[in-house]
Amino acid sequence: MILVLAAILPILAILLLGKSIGSTRLLSDEGWLGLESITYYVLFPALIVSNIVEADFSGIDWRMPVTLIAAQVILAALSVGIGKIFRQPGSRLGVFVQSAVRWNTFIALALAQNMIGPAGIVIVAAAAAAMIPTANLLSILALIKFSDGAMSLTTLAARIVGNPLILSFVVGLTINQLGIGLAPGMLQVLDILAKAAVGVGLLTSGAQIQFRQGGASISLVFGWSFLRLLGLPLIAGALAHALRVSPEVFLVILIATAVPTASNGAILARQLGGDAKLAANLIALQTLLALISVTGVLWAAQMLKLTHFSP
Repeated sequence: MILVLAAILPILAILLLGKSIGSTRLLSDEGWLGLESITYYVLFPALIVSNIVEADFSGIDWRMPVTLIAAQVILAALSVGIGKIFRQPGSRLGVFVQSAVRWNTFIALALAQNMIGPAGIVIVAAAAAAMIPTANLLSILALIKFSDGAMSLTTLAARIVGNPLILSFVVGLTINQLGIGLAPGMLQVLDILAKAAVGVGLLTSGAQIQFRQGGASISLVFGWSFLRLLGLPLIAGALAHALRVSPEVFLVILIATAVPTASNGAILARQLGGDAKLAANLIALQTLLALISVTGVLWAAQMLKLTHFSP
């Protein structure tokens, strides 16, 4: 429980700080939008590239990425189906999918480092290589499709290919695989921008938190948060058990899927026409509920002797 609290409480604190700053009107609505744009087009791409260019993709157990990607696709499909059953508007369907498939890499890295050690960081990085592009592709596709309504396949493809998050992943992966490296000092520049992305992204997401004023109902936010926090690790855990992965890999799979949705979801939703307030509320509530859900998921896995760690 202490490990989970140590990883999640700082994230929640910055979200609440962003909400407090937004309430004081220290920054105008236009100012927040400008800050979001900088984060979306500059800081987050720098974060993605800096994490990929030097990543080691050798020796990856193929069963881990297959499990993680399959779980993301399954829960995304379930999210659309359930959303349509309850007659949710398109602006929310895209946000539901995004909430289902995105994950907070920073919390996962902190948990893996504390529970497994340096080896856990390497495995989480491999998990990120599979989950991040999948999450971005599914999120962007869903947000564009359901928020904008019908559009030609050509237009849809152009918007996906031209998305800064997709482009940054392609650039980072190309540099990594070609082994050409970056210009002297460039990695340090990217690292500085990447560090800013975490704090600024959390602040701007926190500023959008709004549980009232015509937003989605509390019951809807709670229901979807529980679906995400329990559904993704249950699906991934079942697949991992069927594929007989090692206890160490099983633990990382659970960590990667049990942590709350990514903190930059509200920015992406706003940029692509989704319900940004709903996205921010899901981020905040999932981060809070994760104190209980992550602990419960990892404890249950240990009791079933599927993983081994010393909480």
